[in-house]
Amino acid sequence: MRNWKYTVSVIMITIVIMAIGGILWNSGTTELKPDKTTELAPDTTIESAPDTTTEPAPDTTTEPAPDSVNSEPITWQRGNQDAPITIDEYPDLGCHICIEKEVMVLQALNAYPGKIRVIHHHYAFSAFYEKLAEALEAAGEQGKFWEFHDRLIQNVPNDMPSLLALAEAVGLDMGRFNDALDSGKYTETVKKSKEEAIARGVKEVSMFINGKEYDKSPGTLEDLYNAIDNELAKLDTNDKQ
Repeated sequence: MRNWKYTVSVIMITIVIMAIGGILWNSGTTELKPDKTTELAPDTTIESAPDTTTEPAPDTTTEPAPDSVNSEPITWQRGNQDAPITIDEYPDLGCHICIEKEVMVLQALNAYPGKIRVIHHHYAFSAFYEKLAEALEAAGEQGKFWEFHDRLIQNVPNDMPSLLALAEAVGLDMGRFNDALDSGKYTETVKKSKEEAIARGVKEVSMFINGKEYDKSPGTLEDLYNAIDNELAKLDTNDKQ
């Protein structure tokens, strides 16, 4: 009997020890929960964007037109300033023969690159074509003399509405343009240009090549080229002597 009680006591003690040990064991081996600390995301630092700073636009500033404050005639030139051939043209823009000559001169300018300088002189006869000459000066004030000239000889205006439409099509500042025409800013300029032409002995539809009058009326492109070639040949001969 005594042995049985002893055995039961040992068993009970053993169970208690095992239970305590199990508790201790579990508390010491509890699985660590995964570290949920947010991992650092891949480096998403935005790289510097490419330099998109707009480069300065090319300088398109138009050179100022010659000073006309004192209403002195302006010399409008195109082509090579050191060219061996100078063509002085004196058109009345109401004259169809003058316009034909103007067109031929433009063709010659392209056909003889670097060899021709063209000088435009106003030589208007009627009141309206004096106004066209003033309009050319007003366009020149905005750096568009030759652009306006070339458009004008393609289709010469015959009244103020068509003249203003042409100016607008060329892209002129219409406020400045109208002010110049309405105020008569270039009336004296055009008048003096004509007076100088008459003093030189210029006649209607005159054009000069190196000071020699080209008297064809209007002539042909072949005639004009022959006249230019003759002048170039003379210069070449003089250079060789």
